[in-house]
Amino acid sequence: MTKKGLLLPFLLLCFVQFSAAQHTYCGYQKATNQLANQFPTYQKAVQQTFDEAKRIAATSSQSRSNDLLQVQVVVHVVHNTTVQNIPDELIYEQIEILNEDFQSLNQDQENARDIFKAIAGNAGIEFVLATEDPDGNPTSGITRTETEVESFVDLDLDLAAILEASAECGLDFTCIQEKILVGGLEESAESGGVQMDDVKNSERGGIDPWDTDRYINIWVTNLNIDFLGQSMPAILGFAYPPVGAPNWPDEIFESDLSSVAGVVIHHEAFGKSNAGEGLLGNLADGGRTTTHEMGHYFGLRHVHGDGGCGEDDGIDDTPAADAEQQAQADPENLPVCEELYAIDTCPEDDMPDMVENYMDYNAITCQNMFTQEQVKIMRAMLQGPRAGLLGQMSTSTAEEVAATQGFKVYPNPTANTLNLSLEGYDIADFEVRVQNILGATVNVNVTNGNTQIDMSELKGGVYLVNLVSENLQIVKKVSVLN
Repeated sequence: MTKKGLLLPFLLLCFVQFSAAQHTYCGYQKATNQLANQFPTYQKAVQQTFDEAKRIAATSSQSRSNDLLQVQVVVHVVHNTTVQNIPDELIYEQIEILNEDFQSLNQDQENARDIFKAIAGNAGIEFVLATEDPDGNPTSGITRTETEVESFVDLDLDLAAILEASAECGLDFTCIQEKILVGGLEESAESGGVQMDDVKNSERGGIDPWDTDRYINIWVTNLNIDFLGQSMPAILGFAYPPVGAPNWPDEIFESDLSSVAGVVIHHEAFGKSNAGEGLLGNLADGGRTTTHEMGHYFGLRHVHGDGGCGEDDGIDDTPAADAEQQAQADPENLPVCEELYAIDTCPEDDMPDMVENYMDYNAITCQNMFTQEQVKIMRAMLQGPRAGLLGQMSTSTAEEVAATQGFKVYPNPTANTLNLSLEGYDIADFEVRVQNILGATVNVNVTNGNTQIDMSELKGGVYLVNLVSENLQIVKKVSVLN
């Protein structure tokens, strides 16, 4: 019998054991690879946004960084089975975990090593479930969609691929799984074979997002794949970083990327007391998968930079780490944090791996902090390309909703004159204010009864155009290309 023939029966018998050994897997890199394949300029746009956020973070005042920034969330539960239709209580629990982690209220932060405690940061972000939908109607901030789609990650794993991986890896089951599952997911995502965003599309079995400028959309759904008759998570979640840097016109993309903004979480990894955790066991039951993906949503990368010691996450106070040497976590035999503290995959930087960081890839049970520089980046993103999330918490009247929908600015981006229109209103009755992304008012020339703004003297960047009257305030985000 050939080596392949000998290995296959043993592989079948042992599959459940090694499939459970896959560590918490984030689909961030695979998802962004998919977008980069569709839009070759995507990665450059993300990098430019990140660089701009670092510049803003370096100049932000300390007083402003202490403000509590409140954002509203809508959770879309897209389910094919009863187990996937998670209860409201689990959603409330997850929102509480996010608030603890992003406000440094989590009790386990005291477990961080002294070397890192000094640089722990408080993001000062408060997450609240939306109380009003985009049309101004009362809402619980939770939507539920029954779908015929069994899983929103669908890989075609054939027997030939299984045999090839088993022949190459021998009895190294982690190697087999990496080649079959992770490698298959990466190859399919980059080729467009896996449409990871279908859950965000009502026509494809998911549900369309609410206004992504106003709400953080979180989709909770099934990301399992069927492998040799066993259902298991391919990834636990993914999110895209912001795209919206100055001097980067929206029209370079062939479609509106705001339609994919948000966070997607596998239903078994959502919340802390998830009764349907399945094969994950106690590997991802702390609600920290959502914390991790929310970090990506606000512009953070994995601390290891998705590469070796020569790669970097762009954050000054996170030590280097080697992605290839990150520890595998087995839910049947989770390492204690003290064991992980010995890991130093890049010894030349004289710092151990920061396994305490939410953006690390080691056991999620040891994660308990963001750093101060990570906090600065997230807050700069929230006050920049994610600025539409702020100031949306007051109850809008029907008039305000209608006015917002009728407020048009064009061309956007612009280098010279910006035209304004407000359907159903006399725009001359409004005061026009232009602010930079830090909230400071800038001087511009407004003419023709408040219908035109001269933007030619402004530096390139993202600005907020405000129309203000006694009863209304309407805001639009504008890119200036100068």
